[in-house]
Amino acid sequence: MEAIKNYLINVRKQKPEAVAKIMAPLERHKDICAELELWIESHEYPTGIPLTIEGYTAEAISQLAPFMDGVGVYNFMVTLRERPDNAKRIIAEGFPRK
Repeated sequence: MEAIKNYLINVRKQKPEAVAKIMAPLERHKDICAELELWIESHEYPTGIPLTIEGYTAEAISQLAPFMDGVGVYNFMVTLRERPDNAKRIIAEGFPRK
């Protein structure tokens, strides 16, 4: 978790309030955090036996939404796990941005 917080603060230059907001959903899912930490180290998504949620890997999400960085991709993985119907609707709609 510290690697994620450090990345958000030092690389993305996020304010503490934003870091807390980003971290809250991630902290509920240690497996998602573990893969995000790997992405932070290499900026590559795991390919061996990647985490798969509702049939999607982080790499697949990154291909569907190339505007997202690893933090966005793994936050979306949380959405896939916690609200799969909503996440699948977002995927079907092509990741509309506000």
